Amino acid sequence: MTDLRPTYATAVNTWQCDENDHLNVQFYTEFGHEASAHLMTSLGLGRRAQAAGGLSVRAISDHLRYLREFRVIDPVAVRSAPVEVGERHIVVYHEVRNSGDDTLAATVRRHILSDKPWPASFRSAAEAACIELPVTARPRGITGVALPDLSLADSDRVGLIEVGRGTVKPFECDENGEMLPRHQTGRYSDGAPIVWNRMGFDRAAMQERQEGSVVVEMMQYYRRPLSPGDAVIVMSGLADHSDKTIRLAHFLFEAETGTLAACAEAVGVKFDQKVRKVMAFSERERALLADRKLRW
Repeated sequence: MTDLRPTYATAVNTWQCDENDHLNVQFYTEFGHEASAHLMTSLGLGRRAQAAGGLSVRAISDHLRYLREFRVIDPVAVRSAPVEVGERHIVVYHEVRNSGDDTLAATVRRHILSDKPWPASFRSAAEAACIELPVTARPRGITGVALPDLSLADSDRVGLIEVGRGTVKPFECDENGEMLPRHQTGRYSDGAPIVWNRMGFDRAAMQERQEGSVVVEMMQYYRRPLSPGDAVIVMSGLADHSDKTIRLAHFLFEAETGTLAACAEAVGVKFDQKVRKVMAFSERERALLADRKLRW
């Protein structure tokens, strides 16, 4: 798409790949985060311009679709453009491609909010650069209904299970001391095997059969910032399922107050690691899933 501008480039490292031998989902979130900074800069509102204008600018949500795998040493290129501009918000689109063969690997749609109206020059430049959101970037398995603003105390009532517990490290935070979106995604990804086990799937046995699980789409909401030293708890559960997909809900709580810091809706599938294809659930597996849905 000729209206997109280059905003990020890298290559996949071994340490970024998971048990499926492909790029872990958290790094797609990072690509979108880095590309957003470059897009804002190219439109005249980089970090220094934001500081000069006294603006506090932060992402409030990301929608990601994972369309093709990235494997070790694959080259990555991101191109971007705004798709919507308001008085204090902007929605940006990032197209993530394998620059070796130019295949589309993922899309990221990020919603960014400012605490003050945009400067006129930036808004004009952003509006002039706007494109229509491509069909491939629109929600497919995600409901589009925002997850509830639960507290940690609501977890048992809803049917959530604990899949992660720890503290926010300084290296997980940005220049403002707030936890980066990538590491929030990483907490969900690290807890995913526990969710599958608790739903009745033996992940160790699956791995022996060369069966994995992958996310094909995710909607992330960033509700309240987390800082270094904050104790966090990740609670997750099954929101819904079909013959081939599950829809997981992840909630990241600040443990001291029990408040919700972030949450995500993820569409996952079983994955045949030998032929690199999605697998259908068996009748027995569908029965297991039906018995473990969250109680909203």
